Amino acid sequence: MCPHRITKKEIKEDKFVTFTFKLNEWIREHLNQVLMVAGGVILVGVIVFFVISSKSKREENAADLLGKAGMELQTGELGTAVSDLQKVINQYGSTESAKRATFLLASAYYYAKDYNQAQSFFEKSLDKYKNEPNMAASAQAGIADCYMQKGSFLLAGDNYVKAVSMDPQGFLSPQYLLKAADAYIRAGQNDKTREMLNRLIKEYPDSREVYQAKIQFSEYL
Repeated sequence: MCPHRITKKEIKEDKFVTFTFKLNEWIREHLNQVLMVAGGVILVGVIVFFVISSKSKREENAADLLGKAGMELQTGELGTAVSDLQKVINQYGSTESAKRATFLLASAYYYAKDYNQAQSFFEKSLDKYKNEPNMAASAQAGIADCYMQKGSFLLAGDNYVKAVSMDPQGFLSPQYLLKAADAYIRAGQNDKTREMLNRLIKEYPDSREVYQAKIQFSEYL
């Protein structure tokens, strides 16, 4: 399979999906830092987008509540955020905001270390985003993250691979392959680990994960 070089044009094709996708992944990896950021610049950007793009009062109300929940996540008010996200889903289920709320609710449960609930909502989010590869892949990776936290390393690895298959040209696919390799190492699956690292090196030679993949390949295999 020929390596794919991700172009600027591809990255810019869907600015909002890309923005939301990066935000969720970054926050999940750096929660403590996020909670310390003053002003909530990133989350304010999400709020502004939803308010401006709302096409109806219902969507606007849902977007306002979603934005409020986002700010609560940013300040560490997980219980209140979960409650507001549930309201968005229950009261505005047909809106785009409800889809986003499902995704963020999964992340909120993940932050709270309730991995069973997090996995449940990542699975619901996956169903809602089945026609949007970037978001579907992120939800699938969220499921994999939950398996990792629960110590089910083989299942985690398999789900990271699924995430890559959903959006092979996605900018986070190299990261998912590296995570899959780590999961398979923990599961004692050296052959699968080698396969993931080789795939990362060959298919994503310009990614930032390649250097780490080469180091792991030389150290562990």
